[in-house]
Amino acid sequence: MYRVGFGDFFLVTFLNAGKPLHIVIDCGVFKGTKQSGDIGSIEAAVADMAKTTAGQLELIIMTHRHADHIAGFARCADTFKKMKVGAVWMSIWESEYEPTASKFQAELTRTAVGLQRHFAALGSGATEGQKTARKYLENATGDPVDVAAAAQGSNAAALNLLKHGFTSVIPKYYKAGDRAELPQSLVQAGVATQILGPPPIEDVDLMKLMDLQKGVGQYLTEDEEGDSAESAPFAPQWEVDPGAAYAGESFREWLERPRKYWEPLTKEETFQARNRMEGALKQMQPVAALVAAKQLNSFLNNQSLVVFFTFKGKKLLFVGDAQAGNWEHWLFDTDTPDKKVTGSVTEAAKQILTGLDFYKVGHHGSGNATPIAAVNLMSAHEQKFAAMCSTEAGVYGTEDPEDPTKGTEVPRGPLLQKLASEAALIRSDQIPITVNSKSIKPQVSAALPAAIPGGRFEKGTLWVDCFL
Repeated sequence: MYRVGFGDFFLVTFLNAGKPLHIVIDCGVFKGTKQSGDIGSIEAAVADMAKTTAGQLELIIMTHRHADHIAGFARCADTFKKMKVGAVWMSIWESEYEPTASKFQAELTRTAVGLQRHFAALGSGATEGQKTARKYLENATGDPVDVAAAAQGSNAAALNLLKHGFTSVIPKYYKAGDRAELPQSLVQAGVATQILGPPPIEDVDLMKLMDLQKGVGQYLTEDEEGDSAESAPFAPQWEVDPGAAYAGESFREWLERPRKYWEPLTKEETFQARNRMEGALKQMQPVAALVAAKQLNSFLNNQSLVVFFTFKGKKLLFVGDAQAGNWEHWLFDTDTPDKKVTGSVTEAAKQILTGLDFYKVGHHGSGNATPIAAVNLMSAHEQKFAAMCSTEAGVYGTEDPEDPTKGTEVPRGPLLQKLASEAALIRSDQIPITVNSKSIKPQVSAALPAAIPGGRFEKGTLWVDCFL
C-alpha cells in the first residue's frame, strides 16, 4: 500500500516458483473537501512501482472512475505507457459495448461538469455546502487537463489510457457473477478470482443505495459536513422582481407584527415583509445541488469492481469504494434494494468474510462502505486477518464532539476501532514517508500492528508492505 494521501494505490505481488507476478489495483489521489488530501507523493510512488515491477504488470484493476482511484494513471501516463501490461479489468459500467452504461456515464459526466461550472461561477460567494458539493464533482471529473479544456478532466485522460493506451490489450468489463479471464501467468501460478460487484446494470436502484441498515445500524449516516447548498428553482427568464410585479398587499402575512385591522402597507413595511418572505423561502429550498452531488458520488462508488482473490490458501478481498447497494447485492443475494435492519447473509458471503486473510478497507475507512453485517462476519474468523486502509486524516469531514454518532469524519473512528480489535489494521497515514528527500510525517501516531499468523508488516520509503 503506497501512501499517496486520500486515494488508493495498491501493488499486489504473487510468487510463482520465486518469480514475482504483479497486479496494480487503482492509482489515484484527491485533495478532498479540505484540500489536504494530495500529499505530493503519487508521482514518486508510480516511479517506484515501475522500478519494483521492472516495468511489467500482469494485470491492472481499475475499481471505478473517481480521481482518488485513477488520477495517477493520468498524471503518470508516460510511465504507464512504457510498461508491459498483460490485462486491464474495469467495472461493467465502463464498458463501451454496453449502450446503457455508455449513455449513463456520459450523462453522469455532463451533469457533473454542469454542476461543477455552476459552483465555480459562485466563487467566494459559495456556501460551505456548495464548496463541498463542488469537491464531490471534481472527484468525479478529475482536475482540468488544461485551462482551455476545463471540461476535459484528468479522469477522462486516465480512462483513455486504460481503455486504449496499452498495445494489444482490450479491457475486460465485469459485474457480479462474471467469470473473470485471468492472464495465463496468474492462472499457472495458482491465482483464482471471483467478481462480487458491481450489481448488474439493470439493478440501477441498488446503485443508488448509500446507507445499508441491515445488521443493526451503520457506522455512518448519510449526512455530510457542510451547510445547505441553494439552487434556483426556475431559469432566469421566468424570474420577476416581486416588488414590481406584486402589490404590497401580497406580503401582508409576512409582517413581523400582523395588524388586527386592515390598513394599506407602507413602503417600509412592504420592504420588510418581502425580505422576511424571501428569507423563509431560501431556508425552505431543498439542498438540491448538494444532494445531486452526493448521489452522483455515491453512484460512482457503487460502480466499484469488487474482486476476491485466492492464492495458496490465502483469501484477499478488494472492494474499492463500494457502498451499500454494491454490498447488498452479494451479501444478501438481492436485486431489490431496501434499508431494513433484517436479512440473511448468503452462505457464499459467509464463506468469504469469515475466512479472510486480507481486507482492503472500503472507501478510505468511510462508515457507509463497510457494513456492520460484514464486520460481524469478519469478526467470526478464528485468527486475525490483515486490513489495510489507504486514507488521510482530516480530508473529508471532522468528528462532531457534541455528537460523535453523526459520523461525518472519514475515516470513521468507530469502524476502524472495531476493525483494529478484530484484525491487524494499518492505515497509510500512520507511516512516515520520504519524497524527494523530504519527510512527510504521520497524520496519526500508531505503531505497526503485531504480526499476523504466517505474515508480517514492513515499512518502506513510500509504502507499507504486508507479507502473507
